[in-house]
Amino acid sequence: MFQPIRRTILILFLFANSLFGFAQDSSLSFGYVKFQYAYLLPGGDYEDRFGNTNSVGGELGFKTFKNWHFSISGSYLFSRNVKVNNLLSDVINEAGDVTDADGQLVKLIYEMRGQSYYFRIGKVFPIFNSNANSGLLINFGVGYLQHKIKIDYRDGIVYQLDEERIKGYDRLTSGLALNQFIGYQYFGKRNLLNFYLGFEFNQAFTKNRREYNYDERAFDKEAKTDILSGFRFGWVIPFKSRKSEEFYYY
Repeated sequence: MFQPIRRTILILFLFANSLFGFAQDSSLSFGYVKFQYAYLLPGGDYEDRFGNTNSVGGELGFKTFKNWHFSISGSYLFSRNVKVNNLLSDVINEAGDVTDADGQLVKLIYEMRGQSYYFRIGKVFPIFNSNANSGLLINFGVGYLQHKIKIDYRDGIVYQLDEERIKGYDRLTSGLALNQFIGYQYFGKRNLLNFYLGFEFNQAFTKNRREYNYDERAFDKEAKTDILSGFRFGWVIPFKSRKSEEFYYY
């Protein structure tokens, strides 16, 4: 399983450095902002409830002269792959619709919504002499993960799913989370050509914050382990100045 991943990372290193080998030859210290996207595969207890998940977000960080990275990040999670069966069996009809206050049938939409926040510490290990600021990026993070089932309907008023009752179905779950990333980070001379990509792993130790599920008519207080792993890439905007006659401000 890990051999293809290692091979892919090495190919990315070779490809990127062959294209951008003209970059800085000295290590710099600067702040940066990342805009990022990830496609994540489920595991653990998370897989029982949801399928493949999208993640979009940003990161604010600082890189030292010795290539240490310190950052905080936040991401919005979403997916239409909800696996909970018979969630509203006591509310919907055989076609999966619910009746609103006017007696009209309303189509329900089930989606996953979530968020994650991390404080990260990492380091870049240059693997080619041509660029002291780029190379293998490894970082670790600790933070918070939350997700729930969003039950949505476009029109009408459904008394069975008002703001309070819907909490008994949404499975709001949250807890402490850990994050690991390994990939390639590139900082070039031109500000528009800075990026990173690689593989991410998340483990969250969560519990159902509602405690009682209306559809199951049972308490849910067991500790859960939610796992998300996949491919992440992002565009980076550095805020830096060079030790030369020219200075760049962003």
